Amino acid sequence: MVVPLPQPGKNPPLTPPRRGTSPNLHSPQFPSLEGLGVGSSPSVQITEVTTGGRGVARVEGKVCFIPGVLPGETVTIEITKDRGGFLEARATALITTSPNRITPACPLAFAIPSSSLHTPHSTLPISSCPGCCYQHATYEEEIRIKNQQLRSTLSRQAGCTEDVLLPPVPSPSALGYRNKLSLHGQIDGKDRRLGYFMEDNLTVLDVPSCPLAVEPINALLKELHGSPSFRRTLRSDVTIIFRWTQKDGALWWRNKAAENDVWLIESSPLGTLSVPRDSFYQMNPGLAELLINTVLKRLSNALPQTVIDLYCGVGVFALAAANLGIPRVIGMDVDGPGLKAAAFNAKKLGLSSIEWITAPAEKGMIKLKLDQPDQTTLIVDPPRTGMGRQMTRDILTQRPARILYISCAPDTMARDVAWLKEGGYQVQSAQLFDMFPRTAHFESLTELTLDPASTPSPFRGEGRGEGVHHKEV
Repeated sequence: MVVPLPQPGKNPPLTPPRRGTSPNLHSPQFPSLEGLGVGSSPSVQITEVTTGGRGVARVEGKVCFIPGVLPGETVTIEITKDRGGFLEARATALITTSPNRITPACPLAFAIPSSSLHTPHSTLPISSCPGCCYQHATYEEEIRIKNQQLRSTLSRQAGCTEDVLLPPVPSPSALGYRNKLSLHGQIDGKDRRLGYFMEDNLTVLDVPSCPLAVEPINALLKELHGSPSFRRTLRSDVTIIFRWTQKDGALWWRNKAAENDVWLIESSPLGTLSVPRDSFYQMNPGLAELLINTVLKRLSNALPQTVIDLYCGVGVFALAAANLGIPRVIGMDVDGPGLKAAAFNAKKLGLSSIEWITAPAEKGMIKLKLDQPDQTTLIVDPPRTGMGRQMTRDILTQRPARILYISCAPDTMARDVAWLKEGGYQVQSAQLFDMFPRTAHFESLTELTLDPASTPSPFRGEGRGEGVHHKEV
């Protein structure tokens, strides 16, 4: 039976995939669909879901991206954009449904008005909220899809074989995990909204609650939503930051925290850590603990003489290395308040061997003097832009024996890994850590070691672009 999908009143264009993210696909077994263009409604089979959470099909040989679908499903689509090299479409009916399809937990997420799915929100537009792209999939299927994306990206961009992949690490909780929300204000006539930007990056969708957030944040959000005096203060240039820790409870502030605001207290495997309100800290405490423990295990196995923690923030990995008794530990970041907190945390934990350097990683790395590069492990956790050419060039000049590359952007990570391989590094393992369940994003940990037989060679770093992204997702 064909199940009709809700028709959106407005369907903003999707963002084209970044360079290097299109999958290598085979055409599904459908007849030629000659003469199809914008507004046409063919039926297609979804072959996979690519980075960004969009399903992939082929129409007249062109890749077509469709949100809200799952691998193996057959759907009727309406083509909405022809971007030359690829098409964009929206699903209008399900012909065959994946057994991994479920009812979304959020009334603002993608929904299908099927009696078999018992969804109460059939009148909502497709992809009302762009934040979650996997709410209609079981969590097990989401992990499988994301792991395939990591595998495909590493293979295509960095030439890695499948045997380097370790089993993926799912989040302890698929919902209610997020300890921070950033919601935007918008005034539209008499309507005052607080929520997420839609895919047009202009319209704010009012969000009375978010199932990704911890319960205390949602309770505070509900309280503010119901406060007439608070809503009167909303402006289109205001961002409301919600933050929660077990020690501090749920807090909120506008735009940027004051310099004299009391630091937050976060729990970690090392003990409690002080964190400035606007400094970076992982948003999923349960999964972050698993990632920290994995890095600790890798350091314990290698026991280097020196550990350098680039992009260190409040110094979590540097503190972990010093706690293992590693003789020389360096933490580097451009975030002055974050490094001030890192030094405070080190003193509180009785770790005096750490050197803290306030500098951009791409400028500070080349100035370091490594007496024993063959006994050095480098930990990098860059923003979504990745390390880039200059940072990679500096690493290849210093040639540390081991690199632990933590990333929230598989495309830029794979680009950097390919460059490192050019310089003599080998990928030992790569592992997905699902830091951001139900969204398109995930974290990964890739371990590289320097081939001792390799010799320094001129770094080219050609053929792979450097995009613009942000660390926070």
